[in-house]
Amino acid sequence: MKVSKNRICSLILLGFFLIISIGNVIIQLSCILFFGLAMILFKGINRNKNFNIFYLSLMTMSILQVFLFYRNDYSIAYLLNTLLITLMWFLAYLAHNFIVNSSKILQIESIEKILNTFFTLNVLLVVVEYIVVCFRAESIFPFGVEGFGMSTGDYLRGFFANSSVNMVIMAFFATYYYYQMKTIKTAFAIVIMILTTYMSGIILALAVVAIYGFFMFSFKNKIKILLAIVVGIYSFSIISPENVKYVKAVFNEKINSKTDPARKIVSFEQTASNFVSSTSSFLLGEGGGKFSSRTAYLTGGEYVSWYPKDLIYRSEKFENNHFQLWNNKALSIAYRDGTANQPFSFYNKIVGEYGLIGILLFLVYISYFLKNRRYLTYGKLILPLMLGFFVLDYWFEYFTVILFFELFMLLDIKKNQQLEQISTIDNQFEIIKDDEI
Repeated sequence: MKVSKNRICSLILLGFFLIISIGNVIIQLSCILFFGLAMILFKGINRNKNFNIFYLSLMTMSILQVFLFYRNDYSIAYLLNTLLITLMWFLAYLAHNFIVNSSKILQIESIEKILNTFFTLNVLLVVVEYIVVCFRAESIFPFGVEGFGMSTGDYLRGFFANSSVNMVIMAFFATYYYYQMKTIKTAFAIVIMILTTYMSGIILALAVVAIYGFFMFSFKNKIKILLAIVVGIYSFSIISPENVKYVKAVFNEKINSKTDPARKIVSFEQTASNFVSSTSSFLLGEGGGKFSSRTAYLTGGEYVSWYPKDLIYRSEKFENNHFQLWNNKALSIAYRDGTANQPFSFYNKIVGEYGLIGILLFLVYISYFLKNRRYLTYGKLILPLMLGFFVLDYWFEYFTVILFFELFMLLDIKKNQQLEQISTIDNQFEIIKDDEI
């Protein structure tokens, strides 16, 4: 039986998503290298100027640090830090190019089928994970069991490296299915979002949806969204009251505290202060991996246990700023590891490590979606959701979140462009018929 080219490409894209979503870093990076290089070999590099300028410029800015021999901290450890951040951008670009080209090769129906299949498999896996947690907790409701409680959601990762990634991507799926009026799938996506108990992500998503709904939706849909938010908050307070107490504590104590504020807020203050500290910091930042990024923490020596101690590298700016907010000493105090205290944020990364140039490059990246906004439906909500989620982590260094984001956005644009073309052809056909009559 002959298998069509479209069918093969569909299976490859589905397999790609399944493999890169898992938590094993070696498997994930190997997958990106293999599929990414294969795509360049057979299909080449996509010609989207906005995307290429963003990814390739940041990769170039990172690798150029290799040649800065005049730095006082230039060493083997410095060199490895620079090569790692460059490799990160290289892999991010390979994965991005794979997604862009796949979105062009595959038919819309095939991409939608891939997303539906992935979603279904992820839901089933979360159900299995929940059952396992129930057996371990010896309760059908582990959220209220001592030893699980607030951490129950951490076990509900689905295919992903952690539950926070699961929550963010389920937010995309919930938006996608809501606009398609698929109520059951929307409900499943929202339930999984809540069960992950990723509080910062859930609150951000609710805030973005509420603000977006107020300005964009009809009165009827505003009421629906308001009721859904109320029901969601009430349900969450029943499912995990400890998480609700934690959120209240953060808002009441940490955000307004003068002596012990939320370290996430402190991180933004440090980034803003460093941004205007010198001309080079303002224009170019401190360099990739040198101020605030997953790479900076990785080579910093206390983020993971497996990194070689003799290759530990921390730039002076990282050492004196964000490293002080997230290290073994800071985490030795109980209940200090929540998202409100995590200095991780893509905005800290792009501003602190690449300065004004980095900000402009990010605007170039986002401008592609903005200039195609007339072709967006669910993408009009997914975009502000992603901009909100950028507050929470270094998502470009996790790959998965960005790839799902880009695929959803590109699919939305492609589908509505085709619908517009069909509509134009139909109108022209009607005009011809009228002329003949």
